[in-house]
Amino acid sequence: MFFPLAVLLGWIGIGHWLLYVAGITSSYSCLFHGLVQVQAFLMAFALGFLFTAIPRRTGSTPPSGLELGVAVGALCVVVAAAEAERWAVAELAYAALFALLLQFAIRRFLGSGAARRPPAAFVLIPMGVLHGLVGAGLIGVSFRPDASPTLLAFGRLLVEQGVFLCFAIGIGGLVLPLMSGAPPPPDLGSSSREGWKAVAYVLAGLAIFMTFVVEQRGGVCLGPLLRAAVVALGLGVAGGAWRPPGKPGLHRWFVWVAAWLMPAGLVFAALAPDYRVPALHVLFIGGFGLMAFGVATHVALTHLNLEGLALGRPLPVAVLGGSIIVAMLGRIVADWSATYFEHLGAAAAMWIVGSAVWLAFIGPKLLRRG
Repeated sequence: MFFPLAVLLGWIGIGHWLLYVAGITSSYSCLFHGLVQVQAFLMAFALGFLFTAIPRRTGSTPPSGLELGVAVGALCVVVAAAEAERWAVAELAYAALFALLLQFAIRRFLGSGAARRPPAAFVLIPMGVLHGLVGAGLIGVSFRPDASPTLLAFGRLLVEQGVFLCFAIGIGGLVLPLMSGAPPPPDLGSSSREGWKAVAYVLAGLAIFMTFVVEQRGGVCLGPLLRAAVVALGLGVAGGAWRPPGKPGLHRWFVWVAAWLMPAGLVFAALAPDYRVPALHVLFIGGFGLMAFGVATHVALTHLNLEGLALGRPLPVAVLGGSIIVAMLGRIVADWSATYFEHLGAAAAMWIVGSAVWLAFIGPKLLRRG
């Protein structure tokens, strides 16, 4: 249920630009667009994946009706509060999502009935949560009259990049091997090697945080470059993305491409600091967005016993991937054109069309019984 919800929330965050370009609204907010996309759209995809993958790995119960209701309600509050510019309320709802996720995971991984433990890479999930909680706190207090403007800037770095860089590497440590045809990673604690891998992932999470400190203190080139190196090592070496997918399936290639667009976007932002915002959309659209849709496609098709589709090249999946890449390119060139807002509107329209085609393909399959 969270995958279709993610698309609907994404339409609100992306459609913000389309409504402005069409003259339906008279103002726009980059803060609204950015926070809705990471705190609602991407969070809904993350919840959908973790609420499915954790019970599957541990052999435990799925989320309860109360947990599902709280998660859906908190996501909607994030969007509604952001629209009303009640940022403190939005950040409290966002923090509530992390509290819900942590208790859900801890109860299932550490419970006596758990059949398996998490892989070592999953230690980055709570580290991503810490990025989100600290970032949300900074954003929430940044609107006080006496607050320093640096609080909002640092909070946005943690929320817009830190959370999902940690999530991408942590979840990628499980998903990338599975999608390439390799066996699932061993449990944390199963050997001393897995313990050392967990330590390495913790250090990667700390390194990601420190790159934000470096960037905030003036290292606008050095910070993203160091972050790109950590992400490339985490996804490329530890996650196995250094080799192409070992199994057929178009969505697998999208996830693989997304894994490399993340460090590429960070390098682009470091080498072209005057175009930092459009450069970072390589990370946001081509990295986070394409990976979210690719992983959601994999989870939906394989858990619904539609392996034939998962091994093929369904046209709706191809339309989705092409639309996202075109939207990313449109956003990049917008700053170099004389029609900036028209480019934003066209990119938003392409993203919405591609995601609508994907939703029409996946949605009915998710709703069917048996």
